[in-house]
Amino acid sequence: MNILYLNTTWQCGGAEKVAAQLLLGMRNRGHQTWQIVSYDTKHSRLPEGVHVIYRSRFMRIFNRLITGNHGNKSLHIWYSRRYIRSFIKRHRIDVVHLHNAHDNFLGIRDLADLAALCPVVWTLHDFWAMTGHCTYPQGCDDRWQEGCRACECLDNYPALRKDVAGQLFQEKQKAFREQKILFTVPSEWMQRQFEASHLQGLPCVRIYNSLDTKRWQPLDRQEVRRRHRIDFQGNIIGFIAADPGKKLKGMDYLLKALDRIPDPEHYLLLVAGQENGELKKLNARFKVRHFGYLHTQKELNEFYALADLLVNPSVYETFGLTNIEAMACGTPVAAFPVCTMPEIVQESCGWLAKEVSAEALAEVIREAFADPGTLKAKGRTCRKWVEETFSEEEMLRRFEEVYEKKRLRMARDCTVPV
Repeated sequence: MNILYLNTTWQCGGAEKVAAQLLLGMRNRGHQTWQIVSYDTKHSRLPEGVHVIYRSRFMRIFNRLITGNHGNKSLHIWYSRRYIRSFIKRHRIDVVHLHNAHDNFLGIRDLADLAALCPVVWTLHDFWAMTGHCTYPQGCDDRWQEGCRACECLDNYPALRKDVAGQLFQEKQKAFREQKILFTVPSEWMQRQFEASHLQGLPCVRIYNSLDTKRWQPLDRQEVRRRHRIDFQGNIIGFIAADPGKKLKGMDYLLKALDRIPDPEHYLLLVAGQENGELKKLNARFKVRHFGYLHTQKELNEFYALADLLVNPSVYETFGLTNIEAMACGTPVAAFPVCTMPEIVQESCGWLAKEVSAEALAEVIREAFADPGTLKAKGRTCRKWVEETFSEEEMLRRFEEVYEKKRLRMARDCTVPV
């Protein structure tokens, strides 16, 4: 099969990692694969078959200006649409697998046009397809299920300058129902959100995200710490987020929780991701080591191996890829009991706080380190859980089946209408 993957950018977060994993994994299974991204600002070299539409900063700014769009208010983003349609025709694409489309990549009607042109599978890594404009309806009180009228969350990403959320909701409802898109979601929790949305009744398959456990491995902690010059005999906590400043990532809860730790001299916090000024507030009483943005799988594997416990205080996750990355490296996870966390972070693999609060998070951190034997045992168990549940081979096999069924169901040539 000739498979085209579409995503806003290349390997910056969980959705991007999954798209890249599928691109390379399906290629290894004998398929012809390509990926088109809107932009890429973090990588000087990209793998073969990855194409960037808006290569320069000038092109990205120009695209934003002509679309007047920070939340796909435009129904068409003409240059992206023309580029992708031409690519589909030139390479005789059998199936398009869409991931994230927001942030000035594709307009609402562009997605419907795409589904009319060629079989489309769409993996929902966030809520954008189900809401008027935002990727996560934080603070919405479930009004996103009822039409997004009189939106009070216009600042939610991608932000709107004026309230057209209800109009966009209706556009999505019409566009996505008219075309036979096959949706996939990465968790059972996300499948329940799908069934509560305007997309309910449309075909939707749950396929867990995964990773290659041959590459993600437990490492010798003492050896890795020696290489990174970490000579610390206390408790080491890891925290990772591409952008720790995003409210959804829960850094405020983590900082307040650490303020409640009575013996901070016994703890070291390791942080990976963009620099964040908030962490400087901790430096006076809490040891912090910054690793910056980690680009490679090897760097990430070593980061997880350095920590005794990964704390993921995120308050909104459709899957939480960092959880299974850490667990594959033998590092248990502490998290809040929200969204997919109870589904991914089993009791035998980590700790869930009783509620979303700094006090509850501080309590599970103290509990995790109170019994070193249990901490180590959960490290061994969580590795086995990932091997059994989040197999890359199983994910690739299931998507291969989905592509074939979708292609046969549509049973038409992918030619561009005149």
